[in-house]
Amino acid sequence: MKVAQITPYFLPHNGGMEMYVYNLSRSLIDDGHTVEVITANVPEGRPLEVMDGILVRRLRCIGEPLRNPLVPSIFFLLNELKKFDVIHIHNLYSFTALTFPLLKKFCKIPLVLTHHGQLMFGEPMKDVCVRLYEKSAKGVILDSVDKTVALSESDARHIALRNNAPARRYTSAAPRSVVTIPNGYNGTKFRPMDTGECRKKLGLPSDKKVILNVGRLYGAVKGHEYLIEAMSRIVNEQRDVLCVIVGAGRLHGTLENRIRSLGLEDYVVLAGGRPHDEIPFWLNACDLFVLPSLSEGNPTVMFEAFGCGKPFVGTSVGGVPEVITSDEYGLLVDPADSSGLAGAILEALDRDWDGEAIRAFSERYTWENISREIVDVYGQVRL
Repeated sequence: MKVAQITPYFLPHNGGMEMYVYNLSRSLIDDGHTVEVITANVPEGRPLEVMDGILVRRLRCIGEPLRNPLVPSIFFLLNELKKFDVIHIHNLYSFTALTFPLLKKFCKIPLVLTHHGQLMFGEPMKDVCVRLYEKSAKGVILDSVDKTVALSESDARHIALRNNAPARRYTSAAPRSVVTIPNGYNGTKFRPMDTGECRKKLGLPSDKKVILNVGRLYGAVKGHEYLIEAMSRIVNEQRDVLCVIVGAGRLHGTLENRIRSLGLEDYVVLAGGRPHDEIPFWLNACDLFVLPSLSEGNPTVMFEAFGCGKPFVGTSVGGVPEVITSDEYGLLVDPADSSGLAGAILEALDRDWDGEAIRAFSERYTWENISREIVDVYGQVRL
């Protein structure tokens, strides 16, 4: 089967959606399918390259309003796209999603959309723009789709309500329906490793409890300010702790100032952006992974933490509570609640977690399993 994966961003641009497309593409290729990724040339690189066996075509970007790359040259690819058996587009809120009606009309190729979660910036004006988009273009786009894949049941309901489509669990033969297939992770890369060796490699202390967060510092939606506030409460009760935030973005300076104003320089470290191949070492070096987001779809890094056998503390948003259904794997709190977050972190640090059980739980979410479900969807839309 020949599959085109169309995504606003792709590696080396870091993010959960980028890793989703990469891992799905690699799994499809390993199963004998042909894949081409079509994306914006952000950051600028070669227009055409092969990355780990994946053919990547990068289109000129003329701007990125609301972190949405504009690539008008995609309209010149309509004839070339006819060679594919399935076109799989990622991110409902992207400029490329606006090509759906034309793709449907001129290419007559089955279209699959993966909805990577409800978009939220945590900034009033930007969030108003998102809601206006949902009321205008969203319905037109969804009407052009043969199947929508949601990463969580909550997102499936959100889509179905706006598209009058039946939301079904995992697989469905009904055309233009919404199916729920969760996110996945690479179980070969993200596996348990020796904590002491990983800390030595990264220069982390061996005599402290390490709390880890991984996420881009691009907006309030990731909830970093609440994690920092929580740390100011935690250190009043427990001093042998270190919170490491891995990620880059425009909020780095703001968060750095907040850490300084709370006197947390010895307890919270902004490690900056790190290559994705290095993230398994950071996860294995920690005692606890924390995700304080105000909004999420079904975060890749949560599954990667589980793959390394690490417990999770996070907010009950998006698809997270659909995965954390037992306190054997993690603890959940309300979003934007630094006090509740501090309490959950302290409880988690004091608990004796079963890393082997957490790793075993994660096996359901390996890409070998997830990609099979997506191939089933491809088969359904080709009927």
